[in-house]
Amino acid sequence: MEHDYVAFSVALGIGLAIGLERERSNAGGDEQVPAGLRTFTVASLAGAVAARLPGPLVLPAVLLATGALACLAYHRTSDRDPGMTTELALLCVVLLGALATSEATLAAGAATVVLLLLHGKAWLHHFARQILSEQELRDALVLAAAALVVWPLLPDRYLGPFKAWNPHTLWLIAVLVMLMGAAGHIAVRWLGSQLGLPMAGLFGGFVSSSATIASMAALARKEPDKAQAAVAAALLSTVSTFVQMILLLAATSLATLRQLAIPLAAGLAVIAAFGGLWAWRSTHAEQAPEESPQGRAFDWRVAAGFALMTAFLLWLAAAAQAWLGATALVAVAAVAGFADAHAATASIGAQVAAGRLPVGSAMWPVLAAFSTNTLTKIGLATAAGGYRFALQVGAGLVAAAGATWLGTLAALSLS
Repeated sequence: MEHDYVAFSVALGIGLAIGLERERSNAGGDEQVPAGLRTFTVASLAGAVAARLPGPLVLPAVLLATGALACLAYHRTSDRDPGMTTELALLCVVLLGALATSEATLAAGAATVVLLLLHGKAWLHHFARQILSEQELRDALVLAAAALVVWPLLPDRYLGPFKAWNPHTLWLIAVLVMLMGAAGHIAVRWLGSQLGLPMAGLFGGFVSSSATIASMAALARKEPDKAQAAVAAALLSTVSTFVQMILLLAATSLATLRQLAIPLAAGLAVIAAFGGLWAWRSTHAEQAPEESPQGRAFDWRVAAGFALMTAFLLWLAAAAQAWLGATALVAVAAVAGFADAHAATASIGAQVAAGRLPVGSAMWPVLAAFSTNTLTKIGLATAAGGYRFALQVGAGLVAAAGATWLGTLAALSLS
C-alpha cells in the first residue's frame, strides 16, 4: 500500500511539473493551449492507474486514446503552431506515469530530463543553429558512433601475436583521446578568450602536451608580450599529461594506478602549482582578445595514431617479455616515452590487466616513459622557444619529475 502511495505521488508530481511548464511556455498567446497543467496531470495519473489495473491491454488502450486526442488537438492548432512538442510530451507523460508504478526513481529522473528539454527550448535552438558548427556536429556523431556503436561490438579478449592486443581496450583508449579532445574544445569555446592561452594550453594538453609546448614556444618567440601566458600554457599542458595518465591507468589497470597514486599526485600538484603561478603572472600582461575556436572538436587521426602506437607498444612489450623477460620492459618504455608517455602508460596498464606483468613491476616502466617524455618536452621548448623559454618551462617540468620520483620513494617506504 505504501508503495502505491509513493508511485501515485510521483506520477502526480510528474504531471504537475510538466503540465506547469507547458502552461507557462504557452502563456504569451491569447488562444487556449491544447494541453496544460490539468491535462498533463490527468494524463500522468491515467497512465499510473492503467499500469496498476489488471489486463495487458489497459495501458495500450489509454495510450491509443491519448494519442487520438493529441492528433485531434494538433489538427486544430497546426495552422498557428506547427510544432508537435506538447502532443508528444503528453504521450510521454502517460508512459512516465505508468513507469512510476514500478520504477518511481527512474520515472522521476526521466521526467526531469524531459522537463529540462522542454524548458530549454530557446537555448537548445540557439545552440544548434548559432553555436554548434557543421564540423562540430559531424565530430559529435563520429564520437557517438565510436563510443556507443563500435566499442560495445568489439571482442573483449586478447588476440594477435603474443596475445598482445585487446580490441575492446584499444578502442576505449582511442575514444578517451577523442573525448578528452572534445572536452577541451568545448571548454575553450564556452569559456571564451577570458582565460586566454593558459586555459587553451591546459585543454590542448589532452590531445598532445608535446605539441602544445612546441606551439606555445613558437608563439613566445614570435610574440614576446605573450611569453608569460605561453609558459603557463606549456606547464598546464603537462597537468593534462598527469590527468591523462591517471585516466588511462584507471581504464586499463586500477591496480597499477593504486601503485602510482602517490607519485602521480605529487607530480601533478607540483606542475599545477608552477602552471598556476605563471598563469597568475600572465594576468598582469596585456593580451589581445582571441576568438573562440570553431574548428574540429577533435582530430580522429590523433586518436587513431595514439591507439596504433599503443598497439605497437603492447606488441613490443609482450615480445620483449617473451624473449628477454620483464626487465626489458623498462628499456622499451623509456624509448617509447621519448615519443609519447601516454601510449606507454596505457600499454603497461594493459599488460598488467592481461596478467602478463606483475603489478609491482609496472611502476618502473611507467616512470621511465614519463621521465624520457619530460626530456622530449624540454628539447621541444628549447628548439622552438629558445633558452629563456626552455629554462622557464623546464624548471617546472624538472620539479614535477623530481616530485614524482620522490613520491615513488615515499610510496615504496610506505609499502
